[in-house]
Amino acid sequence: MLLNYKFTKKQYRTKELLKKLSIPEGTLDFWKAKWTKDGNDTWNMGLRLIGKKAYWDPIIFVEWITEFKLTNRPNTPEQISDQQKVISFIQKNVQIQTNGS
Repeated sequence: MLLNYKFTKKQYRTKELLKKLSIPEGTLDFWKAKWTKDGNDTWNMGLRLIGKKAYWDPIIFVEWITEFKLTNRPNTPEQISDQQKVISFIQKNVQIQTNGS
């Protein structure tokens, strides 16, 4: 299985990523806070700080949300909405190719 990413840039500013993902900034901030509280580094989420500006590596971010945001069954309306947005984001930006296709 081969993943073909459809991103037009190698890095996106936070606002650009949020627009593509269709989630509020507070949701992303919550994910980052929980991730770091659990002892992880935002680098592994795809966050790149260059000077005072935040950029996101979209491929690393897709891998992170696939592994860590789509693993549990959502329990609240907010979680259901976030999961639907994440799935839509992935479907728009990643094409899965199998051998021969």
